[in-house]
Amino acid sequence: MTPQTGGAPKKKKLHIEFLRILCIWLVMFTHSSTSGFSLYLTQQDSPWFPLYLLVPFWVKTAVPIFFMISGALLLGRDEPVSVIFRKRIWRFAQVILVFSLINYIYFYAVPERNFSVLRFLTLTYTSNMATAYYFLYIYISFLLMLPLWRAMVRNLTNAHYLYLIGLNLFFVGCVPVFSFLLYHGHAEMNGFLNPLLAISEPSFYFIIGYWIENVLPESWITKRNLFRFGAAAAAGTVIAAFMTWFYGYTAGGLTEQISQRFYDSFLFLNTAFLYCLCRYWFRRHSVSAGTARLLVLLGSLSFGVMLFEEITRALTHWFLTRVLLVHLPGIPFLDAVLWISIAFTLGALMTWAVKKIPYFRRLI
Repeated sequence: MTPQTGGAPKKKKLHIEFLRILCIWLVMFTHSSTSGFSLYLTQQDSPWFPLYLLVPFWVKTAVPIFFMISGALLLGRDEPVSVIFRKRIWRFAQVILVFSLINYIYFYAVPERNFSVLRFLTLTYTSNMATAYYFLYIYISFLLMLPLWRAMVRNLTNAHYLYLIGLNLFFVGCVPVFSFLLYHGHAEMNGFLNPLLAISEPSFYFIIGYWIENVLPESWITKRNLFRFGAAAAAGTVIAAFMTWFYGYTAGGLTEQISQRFYDSFLFLNTAFLYCLCRYWFRRHSVSAGTARLLVLLGSLSFGVMLFEEITRALTHWFLTRVLLVHLPGIPFLDAVLWISIAFTLGALMTWAVKKIPYFRRLI
């Protein structure tokens, strides 16, 4: 069943555009730290603590969904290696240099009234310029491996993909939980035993994204299966959240380092559930012409929003501290949601303006 998209460009998949927008917002919310994302660290006596503890395990789906989108759109294509380098890798290398320079000027050169080429190149080389930019470096490494991943996925069956998912759920999900329950953090499984080291976590999501978008039978994505999938994701979230609390309890208190131990445990379930849910909804529901155009527009701006997000969060942080937390002090989570939404909107406006310049229109 193919719903009408109200005049949206035929080449644009609305569930992909929606996921782009959602994930950018989630990435920005991740960087809200204890103001929103890890609010549970500072609100452990709050009656909302259980909710705050559950939130990060869904917010952390942002980057994996980005990888899934990339795999869905790129792994099925045929391109010479020269085109990959000339068209894709060169573009992202420019993105890293140009936007690292913008961030360097804003956060270092202007406040310190000093521009150091060596410092700029060092920060760019080490990927310490902006919090979200590590994704760009991973993406270039994925592009370098693109010819090999394309050759591989053509020969995988549904059974292979399910086997890969099973490995993820066992070694990334179950083993850390069992290890901690058994040894209370004093012993860990030898990491070299994990077979997923062969492809890395980002590559896992690239491959699974291709599978869900291009190989997974439509008949598998039904209301009943989505309900089961959602229940499994909810159960995984509760287990991971409980283990986080239990780790903090045994260690004498939750810390940021402790809270990160189980973030990835059942992240696949949450990530794939959100992807499948959006694919299911947009393929079976019609949206108005205006909504379709808005999704396509915001989807086209989302990459730029991510590139500007460090700056937009800094520019709007005063609104959180001087307005929202002052006038809405009893609901800090809502304050963080509003703050990030404002920063996202500012980033979209900045991207829209920058893309009026031909070079940036081609770049982002």
